[in-house]
Amino acid sequence: MAIEVEKEELSIAAAELSKALPDVVVADSVVPEAYVWPKEELAHVGHDEYAGDDEIPVIDLGGLNGDLDETRRREICDRIRVALGSWGFFQVVNHGVDLALVERVQAISKKFFELPLETKELIDCTFEEDRLLGYGFLVANKDRTSRRSWSEGLFMDSPHVALYSSTFWPEDHDIQTEFSEAMEEYIKAVGEFAIRLFRLILGSLGVDYPVTESERFLPKEPALIRLNHYPPCPDPSLASGLVPHYDGNLITILHQGDVGGLQVMKDDQWHAVRPHPGAFAINGGNMLQAISNNLCKSALHRAVVNKDEDRYSLAYFVQAPNSNGDQVAPLPELVDAEHPAKYHPFTWKEYIASQVVNIASQQIISHNALEYFEVK
Repeated sequence: MAIEVEKEELSIAAAELSKALPDVVVADSVVPEAYVWPKEELAHVGHDEYAGDDEIPVIDLGGLNGDLDETRRREICDRIRVALGSWGFFQVVNHGVDLALVERVQAISKKFFELPLETKELIDCTFEEDRLLGYGFLVANKDRTSRRSWSEGLFMDSPHVALYSSTFWPEDHDIQTEFSEAMEEYIKAVGEFAIRLFRLILGSLGVDYPVTESERFLPKEPALIRLNHYPPCPDPSLASGLVPHYDGNLITILHQGDVGGLQVMKDDQWHAVRPHPGAFAINGGNMLQAISNNLCKSALHRAVVNKDEDRYSLAYFVQAPNSNGDQVAPLPELVDAEHPAKYHPFTWKEYIASQVVNIASQQIISHNALEYFEVK
């Protein structure tokens, strides 16, 4: 199945981009109309209502940076397989990424969001090739009105770090250096962790490629990160931090800070994800669901807001495997007569086009574009 997309269509989608909170001057505790969502689309679970959250898997990866013995490796892989098969989501601790580095990135991220809006808007959010880059968010609504999420974000990859830092702080070379060094180090460190994690995921599926062979399933373009800020909202019952959605990429590695707000869907119930000190939240994306032949779930998730505290998070997107134009398809080791392929082969470009189709047909973001490629 092929879905064609032209640059003009991507430009139309980019035109749907909304600045985050550009017109919000909160007065008399009123949420501006542009940020008010229908009640049926809003949270019924508060940002810190963690009842039952002990069910959400938390996996200790201690020893991952060294030599794991086979018993320990098998235990970790078993837990990952169960988590991705049932939740499409888990948290990891002792992941090996320097927590002091994470704190540095969180601190410089806050400095960015403290900048005046007109400064942040100097790099507007637009499509470049097959990805969003810059400041802003997509309008996520089903009737294409001007409803906006109560959040702001900066999409960035490694080749753009220096440009962004010099644009946002043209006269302050110290902050330029601080921003660039922290972001580059973070992208490199989390990227190395992503490779180790993905090999564990392959092992959890019973797919044991040599190191060089497994890397062909990892992205060949620079990884994408997003800095997120969810300001306090005068009435969280009216607003959405980020609407329910599936990530299109392979996996997302999120540091969610120390304020709750991330929620994941399981068995038609929303579960608030308690922040664990030093943990990364891992959610499977649509590309992982496709190559695993549905053994791994893509996690439907959202962000809710609160009245009292700013929330900051860091999302690292491990992009589509073979996104240089090769096809994405279920791994041959996971397909046989009893387990036929669930998806037709498709490219990342075709997947992006299906997202544009969603926008054009006024589909809500929680519609999974992966359905376009299912074998019927």
